[in-house]
Amino acid sequence: MTGIAAMSSNVIRFVPSILALVLAACQPNSAPAPEAASAETSVTPEHVASLPAEQSRSVVNQLANEVVAAETSACQENPDFGACVSVRMLKAFDRYGFLASHCREQTDLKAVRNCVQFGRAGIDWLLAIDRNPDIDFDWSKPEQSQDLALKKLNDTLTERCKGKPEQPGNSCFTSLSARLLGLSDVVAARCGLRAELEQRGACIIDAHNAGMYGAALASLSR
Repeated sequence: MTGIAAMSSNVIRFVPSILALVLAACQPNSAPAPEAASAETSVTPEHVASLPAEQSRSVVNQLANEVVAAETSACQENPDFGACVSVRMLKAFDRYGFLASHCREQTDLKAVRNCVQFGRAGIDWLLAIDRNPDIDFDWSKPEQSQDLALKKLNDTLTERCKGKPEQPGNSCFTSLSARLLGLSDVVAARCGLRAELEQRGACIIDAHNAGMYGAALASLSR
């Protein structure tokens, strides 16, 4: 969740992050995909939060690409490649059951991918503020719904951080967003040291996504 502050109005804003996925890997017999990673990855949320601001996004993008490779590598010889990849995508990211309920019946692999790609983070934004993804996420419009879910999280953070400190080493935005998203105190502390509020927000979303992709790799290895 890339954070950006309008400090003059004391408003904290989130801008959704778009991660680069190796979509070519979702076609059978295409150019070689990144080598599938093992379930053990050093790209933890804490590691990502410790990186310089200009490095963390590319590290998470590479981890995302490794997940795509792990999803597709087992399906290359499957005669129903699309169905195989769809099942593995759901296995990778469906931590709570919402994705299976809403993405499984999509019409084709692209539709399933969009449902999972935007739904997986949108679920987390909503659960962080005690909303119900079955009700509060429009599964017919997953990309727009993820943006709206992020705005709802932003609104909660903005309201709860009014009048509270917002500076490097003492950031309400960073500590509260980390806590609501289930990130560790270490992540909050490391992200909180970044100089600009936008960088601190980017650090939180990168750490969140590192945890999400790491869990996906572990799930795919089972």
